[in-house]
Order: sequence, then structure tokens, then C-alpha cells
Amino acid sequence: MPEKLTEGLIKGLKFEDKPTTVRDAKVTGLMVAVNKTGKSYKVQRDLWQGQRGRRKLVKTVRHTLGTTEELTLEEARTRAAAVIDQIKRGIDPNAPAADPAADAGTWTVRRLYEEYIADMRARDCAERSVENMLDRLNRYLSGWADTPLTEIKRSMAREEHRRITRDHGGPSANKTLRDFRAAYNFALKVVDDPDALPGNPVAAVTFNKERSSNRVIMPEDLPDWWAKIHALPNPLRRDMHTLGLLSGLRPGTLVSLRRDWVRAADRAISIPRMKSGRSFDLPLSGRMVEVVDRILVAGAVLFPKSEWLFPTRSSKTGEVIATQVWKEKALPSDTGHILRHTYRTIAQREGIDRVNARLLLDHTVPGIDGVYIHERALFDTLLAEQERMTAAIFALLEPEQQKIAG
Repeated sequence: MPEKLTEGLIKGLKFEDKPTTVRDAKVTGLMVAVNKTGKSYKVQRDLWQGQRGRRKLVKTVRHTLGTTEELTLEEARTRAAAVIDQIKRGIDPNAPAADPAADAGTWTVRRLYEEYIADMRARDCAERSVENMLDRLNRYLSGWADTPLTEIKRSMAREEHRRITRDHGGPSANKTLRDFRAAYNFALKVVDDPDALPGNPVAAVTFNKERSSNRVIMPEDLPDWWAKIHALPNPLRRDMHTLGLLSGLRPGTLVSLRRDWVRAADRAISIPRMKSGRSFDLPLSGRMVEVVDRILVAGAVLFPKSEWLFPTRSSKTGEVIATQVWKEKALPSDTGHILRHTYRTIAQREGIDRVNARLLLDHTVPGIDGVYIHERALFDTLLAEQERMTAAIFALLEPEQQKIAG
């Protein structure tokens, strides 16, 4: 049976006749392995791969994190959470790093994407970026998949961009050809013979002009927005948008939150990996804790045993998955990434320190400050700033109640 590991318990573990393991009750999958040579932290989880609804069990992965002398228990738990998240996304942490073939001039387009994605994973890029790139390849560029790179001409790139624009819209065309451009530049970098590949064909593409996404919900419009959110019939989606505004989280991160990342006693949600590639402890104000508590209760009732904070049921397979839709059909322009822009605007309006505002949003801090600042050491400061932010947001959401309270 799993036990709640402590430093004292681990120190007292001894090798007796045969190797043993002690599993952690706090982080499912983390264990301490004891053998003749010493004690080490390991992670063991099942690796599933494939598209949702058609996932197959590949194998059971056991991955060594380090010895108990090299890592503290807290460090092991943090690393374990990151590795477990990787395994849940279908990535084998024990797989050798991809070694691109030298002769990139012989690649097909699909091979190009496979090699570039292996490089992205080696650079610890966000898995969602990988999935989105593959989706665009299969959806919009499937006709190119088996075509050798050397046969992709500039005129073909321009024509494909026009076709995708016509059939699927300007933003989709831009993203798809930008994917190809980045992957092709990677091939140009690793090819042994510089003459094996011509210049990047996407150089001939004139990209569509895209509307700026830097919209915000104006302060005077927030009470109306709040009323519309309260009118939504699904309690999980009501609170999802509420938490989105109160946290400023990226929508993709928001919908992928897991229940076991919530540390209510510590006033935080510990996210193993953000878009930046770092882990992130989201500070929770008092009212945010109340929202999260409601989400946990509603989720347990509607989707028992689900691992997600915002679960839903797949319309294709019927299985419970993390919600994939962060925009509300009834409010497409007032949900999603606009809430993150609104949060940042309110922080500026409230006079939140610029560095703290960036840290609350998991933005990189530029300059020398970014080298010396450690978010974990500033958690109490950020928690206080989050309380200020929540109070400022609710003062805009519920101005009449604020007047009564005053």
C-alpha cells in the first residue's frame, strides 16, 4: 500500500535480502526503490499513445529520477510530476533523443515534420504546440505528406497558402505555412550537403493580414460579462471562465489543469510545465480558493474519478477527457485569451508591480532581473498581489455590491 513518504521514513529504509519499493501516497507513480547499492526515486506509469478514443497501452514505463542522496523528497515529487505529465501525453521519458539523419535532402514532408518535432521535444517545447502542428499537417497539408522536400517549389507554397485561405480561412493558412517554414529551416540547418536543398519555398508566400488579438473587456463592460457568465447552464463552465479571469492563465493551460495539481492548503495550483517550459505555482486568492473548491465538488458529482479539473465527455467516444473548448459558443468574443489580456490590463490599472505582474502570468522577466529572480522565493509576495488583483476584479464585476459594502 502507498505510504505518505517523509524524509525520516526514507532515511530509515534498509535493504533486507531482496530489492523493495515504497510507493508515495501523495504523488501517484512516485516510489523509492531500495536495493544493495542504495536508494533511488523512480516513477512508474502506463504509457498510452494514439489519438483520443483510440489510445493503446504501449508499455509500463519505469524511469529513475535520481538517488535519495542527490534529491530531496520535495525535489523528487516536483520532478515526478513533470515526468508523469510527460508520460500521460504519450511521451516515453526513457526514449533516446532523436538523432536527425544527416541527409535531410532525401526527406519527405512527413519525415521533415517528424524530425522537427523530435527536435522540438528535445528543446522541451510545449506538447500542445507539437499536437497543433501535427493537426495542421494532417488537416491542411496531407497532400504534401509523401512528397520529397526537393519537389516543394515556391509556386506550390503560394498556391497551397491560397487554397487553405480560401477553404479554411486566413489564420489557418498562415499558421500552416509558418509551421512548414520553421520545419524546413531546421532541415536546412542539419543537412550535410548545403546544395541538397534549395532555399525555403515559403519565402514566396505573402501572409494574410490578421486582426490583432490584443482585445480586452473594458471595465464598464465587466458587470454585463459577469451576468452573462452566471447565465450559463453548466456550472463547470461558469467557474472555468471565472477562474480564467481571476488567474489570467492561458486558455490551453486552464482547460488542462488536473485535480491533483491543486494544493488548497498551500493556496496554489502547481502546474508541472507551462508554455515557457518551466513549472509554475499559481497563487490562489481567498476567492479563487472558493471557486476551485466549487469546481472540485461539481466535477466529482458530474464526472466521478476524473483526473481533470474541467472534464467533459467526448462526443465521439463517450470517454471522459479534459475539455477541449475554452470559448463559449454564446460568448465567443468574450471568452478565451481575451480574459488573459483583461487580467493584464487590470494589473496595470491597479498599479501592480510590473515584474510581479509578469510573474503572475508566467511571462519571462526581461533583463538582469530575469536572471536573479526566483518565483518560488517570492510566492508570498505574489499571493498578496493576487489578493489585490482579485479584489480589483470583483470591484469591477460587482460595483453595486462594492458600494453597499463600502
